[in-house]
Amino acid sequence: MQPTEEQERIVASRARALVVEAGAGAAKTTTMKLYAGARARSRILYLAFNKSIQLEAAARMPANVTCRTTHSIAWRKAIELFGNAAAQRVGKTYGSSVSRAFRCGPLAAAGALQAIQNWCGSLDDQITSAHVPAEIAERMADPGTVVELARAVWERMCRRDGGELRMPHDGYLKLFQMDGPVLRGQDLIGVDEAQDLNLCTYDIVRRQDGGLMLVGDSAQQIFTFRGSANALKIHQADERLQLTRSFRFGPGIAQMANALLGHFKPECTLRIVGAGRTQTRLSVDTNRSFAVLARTNAVVFEEAIAFLQTNRRYHFVGGTDGYRMEKVLDAFYLWSGDAGLIRDPYLRSFGSFDDLQQLAEDAADPELRHLVRVVEDYGNRVPALVDQIKSRHVALEKDAWGSFDGIFFSTAHKSKGLEFDQVWLADDFMKFFEDGRELTAEDVDEADVNLLYVALTRAKEAVRLCESFDEWLQLRHQRPR
Repeated sequence: MQPTEEQERIVASRARALVVEAGAGAAKTTTMKLYAGARARSRILYLAFNKSIQLEAAARMPANVTCRTTHSIAWRKAIELFGNAAAQRVGKTYGSSVSRAFRCGPLAAAGALQAIQNWCGSLDDQITSAHVPAEIAERMADPGTVVELARAVWERMCRRDGGELRMPHDGYLKLFQMDGPVLRGQDLIGVDEAQDLNLCTYDIVRRQDGGLMLVGDSAQQIFTFRGSANALKIHQADERLQLTRSFRFGPGIAQMANALLGHFKPECTLRIVGAGRTQTRLSVDTNRSFAVLARTNAVVFEEAIAFLQTNRRYHFVGGTDGYRMEKVLDAFYLWSGDAGLIRDPYLRSFGSFDDLQQLAEDAADPELRHLVRVVEDYGNRVPALVDQIKSRHVALEKDAWGSFDGIFFSTAHKSKGLEFDQVWLADDFMKFFEDGRELTAEDVDEADVNLLYVALTRAKEAVRLCESFDEWLQLRHQRPR
């Protein structure tokens, strides 16, 4: 394909600090390849959000590009700390290990581990109460003890004799950032998915002397709960350009996406052009393969129950372990009075299921609300349903997805970067109306708008809309015919 005018402008840019806003499916990797190919004498470091993106880019980029993940550039810090034992000293630490090592309760242990994780993504010098999750702090008599515990756990993680208390991958990245590192051997850094960089990673790349190209989509910033900072907005760019032509879908999906962003994100200047040739269908052919996308893990579980009657094979994107079905079981054990079987420390901290119901209502937490509803609706059937759903799951490599004839299940967060011919949107995404009134940008959380945008734009040909979104599009005469 011939480069578009937008791609040509990006390739021709001489800006040392270039920011590119790329809409969903707008060929940003192809554009970065063209950009690198036009600078064959420059050594370019391409930084990817995760390993799969890095491997995909490495297979496509020209020879002057080195593709790395952000963690791989910091791995030398892990080697410095742990030597040959680095691979064994880095990884996941369980709350039970913290509880054993420091003789503390499970809730404090979970809070300490989450505080460490939050601190690792920040620019702060030390762990403070600001890094303790609010929902855990509210359930502690003295939240300050969590900070003290987190600092002690971190100190143990940094030791070669730390035992079960292993350093998280973001830990050595944080220490690397605090050293003020200089990345040698490249003239330019290109960063993909820059809207979801945390402050720690952004600080590393912005301090380098060479050119910097940040590419991403501000409307796809969906990891703020993990401390992501939109580098596309905060970086002082010499030039800002756009990629608006989406080759993933046609005008119908583009129209709906633009209506969503235009109303709820009025500051967003990017408007997608649906360049795909397929006519958008607003229904899903359930006899063919399709993907069910939901906002919460609990609703992924509910949707999987609803489709059991079809007797189809399932594939949970990333595997069943990522959908917290054990959390559904823990809520069931709380309801059934089998508290001794509860593994999740947060759920274990509740005295009764009634207490969980009350908090779910008061906190307006969608995940907790749906978790409570699943137990209320299915009661004693929950354990058998968990087993039945897991038994339907088929493990698949990505290159086998095209021939899969079953149903894909995923949260919107896990679906980021993916695409499917047909998408079924569950009904747990953002509200558009309340008490008969149409909601405005001030009434909704920006992260919820972004999440629906991501889910909608995974579809190539067909999409079943969530009911509230469908009603709103009809009200605004933006529903494709």
